Amino acid sequence: MPPDRLSGLLAGLPRIESPDLIVGMDTMDDAGVFRLDDDTALVQTVDFFAPVVNDPVACGRIMAANCLSDIWAMGGRPITAMNILGFPSAKVPLEIISGLLTGASEKLIEAGAVLVGGHTVEQSTVMFGMSVTGVVAPEKAVRNSKARPGDALILTKPLGSGILASEIKEGRLRERSVSRAVRTMERLNRYASEVLGGYDTSAMTDITGFGLLGHALAMASYSGTSFEFHASSVPVYEGAVEAASSYLPGGTGSNERYASGSVEADENIDPRLLAVLYDAQASGGLLASVPAADAAAVVDALVAAGDADAAIVGRVLEEGGARLRVVPGPVRKVLSFRD
Repeated sequence: MPPDRLSGLLAGLPRIESPDLIVGMDTMDDAGVFRLDDDTALVQTVDFFAPVVNDPVACGRIMAANCLSDIWAMGGRPITAMNILGFPSAKVPLEIISGLLTGASEKLIEAGAVLVGGHTVEQSTVMFGMSVTGVVAPEKAVRNSKARPGDALILTKPLGSGILASEIKEGRLRERSVSRAVRTMERLNRYASEVLGGYDTSAMTDITGFGLLGHALAMASYSGTSFEFHASSVPVYEGAVEAASSYLPGGTGSNERYASGSVEADENIDPRLLAVLYDAQASGGLLASVPAADAAAVVDALVAAGDADAAIVGRVLEEGGARLRVVPGPVRKVLSFRD
């Protein structure tokens, strides 16, 4: 569902107000944060969606990485998870479902989170996800609504995974490109979050279903700022721009309809690249706002920790109005799929 329709739906719900609710539904943040005591707050999130690649084990890894990411986007640490699974049991062999759950469990183990149960329903298509609970020190919770003017914007993974996932499922990508894309989507945002936690990160979100520009619009809006993105600095999956000319997933179009009224794109920007900036991501990276003086060091630390495509992709502007500018910018220094 597009963010504007979702926020409108949530706005009308009756609520119980609590002084211990640190982050709720008002800012479209990645997870809720609820204070238990002076030292500990719960971080809670849930997500589920359709398979993104054909291999069930890889698919489970990617989907689990996506679900866990919301906890790290808030600066938290996941502790427990519950599976949410729907599938047509008469049509889908159990070994495929077993592979999906096995891949997901592998990522839970890597994350240090405990699987405590789940729920399964019979339905016509396969859907899988997780409800994840984490913890964070109340004062350490990172929100999407605190971006500071003058900060640099850093993105930790390439864009275009939604477009490529469609290409992968239809068998239109070379095996080398498939393996590289899958490997990046499987990567946990745990390591990037740990690096960013060592710096004065003012705001953060993970780039998933609303795409870079959709998530950035929420970030800028609730921060009372505007963002400028340097298009040629944004890391992009190999082949994603070319694929955007012939195939765009439905979520990408929804994101464009939602955000385009707030986007000012330079006339020299390749329309295919702009489509990638709207693309709904499968297990995308983190978008973080950090002091400009620290940005180069942050990227170096992220690359050293294994996020080889991390890059400075823009800056936070003082002006309000939640505008997103997309300008050509400097040439990208970090190439996707570095071996």
